[in-house]
Amino acid sequence: MQALSRIVLGIITAVLSVGLVIFGVQNTEPVQIKFLNFSSNNISVSLVMIGSVIMGAVLIWLMGLWREARLSLRHRREAKERALLESKNKTLDTRVKELERQLRTAGLLDANTESQTATKKSTSRL
Repeated sequence: MQALSRIVLGIITAVLSVGLVIFGVQNTEPVQIKFLNFSSNNISVSLVMIGSVIMGAVLIWLMGLWREARLSLRHRREAKERALLESKNKTLDTRVKELERQLRTAGLLDANTESQTATKKSTSRL
């Protein structure tokens, strides 16, 4: 599915690029550009279009970088949380084993109960 979407995206990009080149070749007459306080005389329409495409590509690239940075931060946060939870899980497992040992020495935990506990642990990890 990813390969197909890349092919479609490549075709769309190629068609738009060819269209932009054709537009640039056919529209070479100079125009006046005004934007806020900026004013320019005698700039080719094709140069304005190429500049606009380049600025759009840079903006899309920057938005992609922003998204990647957010995802990277989220993955780091999740990895730290996972490591903390695994550490707590090991601590709790150790504590359970210690309590079971204390119960066995006190004679409150028999072999039947111990086998049930082992069965519950093995089925809960599946």
